[in-house]
Amino acid sequence: MIYAEYKNNEDKEQLYDELKNAKNRNWYRRLQIVKLSVGKMTVQQLSKMFDLCEATIRDYIKTYNENGLEELFPTKPTGRPPKIAHWTREDWDKVMEQTPNQYEKLNTASRQWTFERLALYVKEYHEIEVTVPCVYYAFKSTGRRTGRSKLRVGSPDPQYKVKRNNTRLNAIVWMNSEICHQGTINQ
Repeated sequence: MIYAEYKNNEDKEQLYDELKNAKNRNWYRRLQIVKLSVGKMTVQQLSKMFDLCEATIRDYIKTYNENGLEELFPTKPTGRPPKIAHWTREDWDKVMEQTPNQYEKLNTASRQWTFERLALYVKEYHEIEVTVPCVYYAFKSTGRRTGRSKLRVGSPDPQYKVKRNNTRLNAIVWMNSEICHQGTINQ
């Protein structure tokens, strides 16, 4: 049988202090297991009480006996490293300086970026296969807005701005003439 043991009286006080202040339920459960194990409760009884595997209970007790409370604290598993989450805002800006139709491997006539096209870009040019949500979260983590795109009207005509201003002026002149025309009718 394996039981947890206090090395000295300070260990006991530290355990009780941690039990009082524990906010994480997994941490509290581990502390309870150690406390009850010191009270000579068997691994089988603890396993049934906490609905945990006996090997897990033994691991907690062994860790506490060898290294104390510091090593017993639950750590978040590292998980799989992100594929493109490390990209910066500048990296995304560099990609988006050009429209999708300017990238030959994307084989699209579209001038609008979508997350699907960004995922395809990453796959074709960086040989990293990512999902659309992965691109979304990597993109959003840089502080970029991801709302609906706005239609930008442009023209290859160098006189476009002049013509637009002329159109506005013509509209103002027309409105003034209508107001003057209505004024003469009403009199």
